Amino acid sequence: MYSQLTLRDAVLMLFGKAEPRLPFTVKAEPSSVYYNFAVKPEQAEAFERYITLPAGFRLAPMRCVVGEEPQLLLTLNVYEVTGLAVGIRAEWSTYIYDERGIGRYMVLEARSSEYSMDPVDIITKKGRVEHTMSDSDIRTVVASNDEQLFTCTLRMHDEQPLAAIAPEWMAANDFIYWRNGFCDRTYYGETMVNARVRQAAASDYEIDDATHWAPFIEAEPVHVLRYENALDLMITPWWGI
Repeated sequence: MYSQLTLRDAVLMLFGKAEPRLPFTVKAEPSSVYYNFAVKPEQAEAFERYITLPAGFRLAPMRCVVGEEPQLLLTLNVYEVTGLAVGIRAEWSTYIYDERGIGRYMVLEARSSEYSMDPVDIITKKGRVEHTMSDSDIRTVVASNDEQLFTCTLRMHDEQPLAAIAPEWMAANDFIYWRNGFCDRTYYGETMVNARVRQAAASDYEIDDATHWAPFIEAEPVHVLRYENALDLMITPWWGI
């Protein structure tokens, strides 16, 4: 029966009557970490020019944690994945309004420890992306353009409070846009909705950012958020094409 359902879905996708949904699992170890940086107010216009948004898109302020005010952000997410892609991935993203005025992710730069795929470069080249977890800390090294490095040592402990993730930040994952205007559609369930997310204090990490993004953002992140559990997602890549 299941083989017949698989064949049916394959035929529907062949004729454009169904969208593929591919597994994308973010591992619990090493923890997925989000480094959320505020764009400097005096750099907001320069930042928007630098990233060359596709026609029809504009930057959206985003609230990541309940109780905060929305602001223009640059987010670096580093994680290990299996499924549609494999290995350690690092993605610099900002937030844009979609055609309905809802805030969504837009990936500006993607790096991977293994060869992968994305809608902009087609092949995401293998590069220096390290994200290693011990009993006490996570050490991250990501090479951006011209081998410019972002590095962080993040200490982990039980005193770090659990963060209340804002619904709009979670919903921003529904459609993840890329710089050419294409988007991936993401489906998620209780592993995302009920995720345990620790928020680190400034004393819990040391960050050194020598990448081309550093001039546009505040040196101190708004927050560093660490997911303790795995995230089981399904993704339809190049959605709507």
